[in-house]
Amino acid sequence: MNFNFKTIHEFNDYFKDEKSCYEFLENLWWNGTPICPHCGGIKSYRVKPRGKFQDIPTYRCSNYKCDLPFTVRTGSIFEGSKVELRKWFQSAYEITTSKKGISSVELATRIGVSQKTGWFINHRIRTMLARTESTLLDGMVEADETYVGGKNINRHKDKKIEGSQGRSAADKTPVVGLVERGGKVVTFVTQNTNAETLHQIIDNNVAQTATVVTDAYKGYSGVDKLCAKHVVVKHEDGGYVHVEDGTKFHTQNIENFWSQLKRGYVGIYHWMSPQHLHRYCNEFATRYNQREDGNIGRFLFVVKNSDIKKITYRELTPNIPDPNRKIRYAKKATE
Repeated sequence: MNFNFKTIHEFNDYFKDEKSCYEFLENLWWNGTPICPHCGGIKSYRVKPRGKFQDIPTYRCSNYKCDLPFTVRTGSIFEGSKVELRKWFQSAYEITTSKKGISSVELATRIGVSQKTGWFINHRIRTMLARTESTLLDGMVEADETYVGGKNINRHKDKKIEGSQGRSAADKTPVVGLVERGGKVVTFVTQNTNAETLHQIIDNNVAQTATVVTDAYKGYSGVDKLCAKHVVVKHEDGGYVHVEDGTKFHTQNIENFWSQLKRGYVGIYHWMSPQHLHRYCNEFATRYNQREDGNIGRFLFVVKNSDIKKITYRELTPNIPDPNRKIRYAKKATE
């Protein structure tokens, strides 16, 4: 497989049709040997495909107890989607190569779908970007929290809320972040930023041999009991770097990550609902963690993680009623 493309045009030339996308995914997951997603069997035979595309590889399991048809999309997050696989691939490439993300409106325009479908694809891809490894952060770890929500000054006077700034903001969602110096960042959407919450996050994700660097927020008091060393940088005194025995301690790396998240919020998405905020944080964290892999490496990371159970639109929007279901039930009641 030749992945020397550098532009979206070269990317689309490589994945020029559905057949090439299916064959690429088969080589990536199966290494050329089809594996039944229903029973795990390695014996199968080709069958005539159904549906819109008649040239895609379609198989049926040879195990008489299974005997089910499948393609490489079966059992993955792509299963059951009416969107072409090449559009899924382009979406994954777009979202992982755009530093501040891509809105559903822009994505829908680029791949030729509705805004609703673009939004659905975006969130499905963000689901694949969730952190799965359980490795503890070690070395020098910076911890900080931010609050996601619109600025009060930009709101209409009828929508302004008192006390909407700072740690006591009533209309913002707190996000706690941990970043290993020179390593990865992890984020957690929380209900609050009290000491109990912060201590629990640090205890679960930071090794006891690590040095944790924080600001002077009182919620971090007692963190020294959870790690080898706790260094406090007092920003209120005008200091942003604490030097001790020739070593510089600061929280600028996690602050830089927050700046990227906020730029995506303000410049691209304009609003992130608390219900889906953790998915947006996964998106920005993955791009940060894969920063050394390049565009191709980030794309492959997403595709390799796509062999997970699909998430439905209803699961993404549990609080939004479906008007079609109401109509259907109403008709049934009158019969």
